[in-house]
Amino acid sequence: MATAMNAPIKILVVDDDVQFTESIGELLEAYGYDVRVAHNGAEGLALARELRPDLMILDVMMTTETEGFEVARRIPEAPELKNMGILLVTGLTQSHQLPGGLRPDQTWLPVDRVLEKPIVPDHLILELERVLQERGRRQSPA
Repeated sequence: MATAMNAPIKILVVDDDVQFTESIGELLEAYGYDVRVAHNGAEGLALARELRPDLMILDVMMTTETEGFEVARRIPEAPELKNMGILLVTGLTQSHQLPGGLRPDQTWLPVDRVLEKPIVPDHLILELERVLQERGRRQSPA
């Protein structure tokens, strides 16, 4: 039985693109992470409350164009998720489609990082490990 100290880091991937969730899931599992998947915001929030993952990888556009933003804003309302890191991923090019771009902000966009799709695997792992370290989580053995 794994103890809390040596339990795998849990990551929840929330994206409606099945191909994306499968490929990211395989990548993260290869690095030793325990990966779960949800395909919409409501499912993602429910699963996050149940699993209490260490980190969520959250897409912006799912059922609606702003679903990821809505999920990100609801997470701080759940005390059991206060220590969960959030990587927001988007196909929106920051400089071209949103005035001022997308930057983490504790009120408007309470996430740890914003990454643009297509995701570069090495960059994803680097940012994910930075967020885990910033939040006091150990890094998974690679």
